[in-house]
Amino acid sequence: MKMDSLAKALAILIIEENDYSYVDKIGYAPSKDLALFYIREALRDLHSLIRSGEVEARGARELLENLDFEKVYRELEGIGRLETREGLREVLSMLASKALTLSASVIKSQGGG
Repeated sequence: MKMDSLAKALAILIIEENDYSYVDKIGYAPSKDLALFYIREALRDLHSLIRSGEVEARGARELLENLDFEKVYRELEGIGRLETREGLREVLSMLASKALTLSASVIKSQGGG
């Protein structure tokens, strides 16, 4: 399970809000239900950010322009179908790592690190 689109969504929040709380919560979520809850919270905040027109960082705007929300939905469905705690841990850890890596590369390219 790739999780590239969800990782982009989380990276946008990291870049724009300078806040790692969603990535931390998702990466360490002990259950599928809690992970999905945290992801929904993050997507709700992303939706609010988009509606406000306040996606200001160039890299975040580029990520948003290339974000496929249909893939985000499919990735969420994939998380919902996970049946083992080990599988969930692996997917959530990979999702958090991808979001952090993507946001760091954008921040670095902007001279922020």
